[in-house]
Amino acid sequence: MTITITVLGGGNGSHAAVADFCRAGHTVRWWRRNAADWADPSGRITYSGDFGQGEAVPELATDDLAAAVDGADLIVAPLPATVQDDLVPRLAEVLQSGQAVAFTPGTFVSWIGAGLRPDVVWLEAGTLPYLARITAPGEVKIPVLAHRLPVGSIPGEGPAADRAHEAFAAAFPMAVRVTDGFDAALTNWGPAIHPPLLVHNLGAIQSIGDGFDIHSEGSSPVVKRTMMALDGERMSLREALSIEGEHWPLATHYDKSPLGMYPPDGHDKLIASNLWREAISLDHRYLHEDVLCGLVLNASIGRLAGHSMPVSESILTLIGVALDIDPFTAGRTLDKLGITDLAATREQARTGRG
Repeated sequence: MTITITVLGGGNGSHAAVADFCRAGHTVRWWRRNAADWADPSGRITYSGDFGQGEAVPELATDDLAAAVDGADLIVAPLPATVQDDLVPRLAEVLQSGQAVAFTPGTFVSWIGAGLRPDVVWLEAGTLPYLARITAPGEVKIPVLAHRLPVGSIPGEGPAADRAHEAFAAAFPMAVRVTDGFDAALTNWGPAIHPPLLVHNLGAIQSIGDGFDIHSEGSSPVVKRTMMALDGERMSLREALSIEGEHWPLATHYDKSPLGMYPPDGHDKLIASNLWREAISLDHRYLHEDVLCGLVLNASIGRLAGHSMPVSESILTLIGVALDIDPFTAGRTLDKLGITDLAATREQARTGRG
């Protein structure tokens, strides 16, 4: 099944999505905030990696958001959570009733979107569909494609949700439908992977700077042990909330399991690509997205549920002290989402917020 897909944004994931959807024969539109950011005004890019190499040219490359989404079967936003507060209200103004919007991943953005436009289906995935990097203007390398991609929506059920998931599966054949957007938000691996990388390596990040590769020198067995503990808290929270189905353990990414979000050789391909040697600062997406949005959200859910999450709370305390911030003031809490009752929230995630 081929569909019309709008891709939002100009980062690594957006480049990969344009390449993937064009390769698959979909009609692709590409929106970026600034038209001047394209290497080619047509949006033409070259790609290489997991699904071969080639050239992709979208049907439309535009900075007009309304034109980009008009009549699209699926709008895909492979964008960090840090842009959602600005983008979602803008989208809400131009979407048409019954359309489907997918954030990959979402960090419970489906709840935010459904509050603004309950007549739209808001989907979110549990991880990035592509491990990709822009290597030059108009060029992207994609060494790893997701193997099993959990995705949920608000509403989680009903004819509109079914149509939205059908469109998502046309774009992402590896999709695994979960109960709803709340379920999908608690499959996100980012808040388990990146906060330990930061908190264990704050000194090196600050003092060594560009000479320190957090994914190589900074990702030791001790750091991975903290990742697994953090992920264990995420899964135990899911169990405490009686979320049905699999809990998507992060360990599958490292133990070559066929049940992971990425293929059994995904981690090896990632390392072999040599694309993840990067220096990061203390003002990085890993802090603003995975700590202040993702980990704060998980811990906030744990607090409301009365479920102990000591590793999560400790990491947030340490990062807060080190960076002189209050993560629960700066981050995405349930209070900020207007949530005071988890049972009611889960029911609305399943049935819709209308």
